Amino acid sequence: MNNKLANLIDKAALGDLDAAAAIGIGYYKGTFGTPNYEKALKWTSYAAKKGHKEAIAILEDIKKML
Repeated sequence: MNNKLANLIDKAALGDLDAAAAIGIGYYKGTFGTPNYEKALKWTSYAAKKGHKEAIAILEDIKKML
């Protein structure tokens, strides 16, 4: 796991929705290696359920990849 991802996970664990959305989008786009749509869905769904606008906007695109 790279440092950027580890830092985002730490922030998301503390309730940072921007971090949770960034993790989901990173998994979707392959920022952390090969795209992982299951993990993208998990993190993006969490942020979207809490009202994060960017996560809401990309959630349907992620679902289409599964």
